[in-house]
Formats: sequence, C-alpha cells, structure tokens
Amino acid sequence: MRLDLDRTPGGRSFLAVQGQFDLGFGADGLSLVEIGGDLCVDNLDGRCLLRGELTAEGPATCDRCLAGFTLRFPVAFELMVLRDAGHEDEDADSPIVHQRSGLVDLHENVREAVVLAVPQVRLCRPDCRGLCSRCGADRNTGDCQCRDDDVDPRWHDLPD
Repeated sequence: MRLDLDRTPGGRSFLAVQGQFDLGFGADGLSLVEIGGDLCVDNLDGRCLLRGELTAEGPATCDRCLAGFTLRFPVAFELMVLRDAGHEDEDADSPIVHQRSGLVDLHENVREAVVLAVPQVRLCRPDCRGLCSRCGADRNTGDCQCRDDDVDPRWHDLPD
C-alpha cells in the first residue's frame, strides 16, 4: 500500500487499497484481517489528503456464544501528506506525513486505523442470545432444560 507522489495527478484521484494485516489480537479471536476499498486523493498546493472508508473483514469469536464467524466492519481513514518542507499545518485534524517526493508507505497508517476501528463488542448477529449461565448450552440453537424458579428461600416471606 503505497502512494506514489511523483505520479499522483493534481486535483482529485482515487487510490485502490487492498491488503492483509496481522492485528496481533490472537487470544481475542481477531488476528488476521483483509482490508479493501478506495481512498479519495486530493492533491493540491503541496498537500495530498487521503480519505475514505475502507472495509475490514476477518475471522472472530462471538463475545456472547463463543461461535466463530466472519466479522465485517468499516474503517474510516484520513491522512495528510505534506510535500512542501516549509509548510506546517498545526490546525490539521488528520495525521500528517512529511515527504517531498517518492513513495509514501501507507501500511502502518492503515493498520492503525483498522486497530482503532475494531468493534469492542463482537457479536455473530445482533440478536445473539449467548450461552446459558448455568449449563452452558447455546441458547441460539434452542432453550436449555434449566429451571428459572430458583429463588432464594430467604426472600420468600417478603411481600410482592
């Protein structure tokens, strides 16, 4: 994943991004992800602004039922490449790379955006019912045989 500053035309163009990243979340169940999409490149006045939304996809483990599934999530990406060495942009909201010419390696910037976009709660589906807390049965496949009338007898004499 590289941006060639010497061959990037002035104005607006698009850069196809595709690759594979090892996020290092091995114990979490999400380590290797595929990333793909197009970034909009605005090349104006010694600045190249890359922005867009990429899509990441990889094998994960559901946080509720522990089933394996393919997690797909959007990755917002924005990066400013300043080509003019004397130009500083202190008010920029996006990360900045200073490079006058040649190839800009985007790998680490894209990887960072992917790591920040990984959902904190990973569910195989929005209505996942999870595992039974008593017997461990997968409640997505059916109800378990556990009884719900397990009431502590110390609370029995209290009024409803």
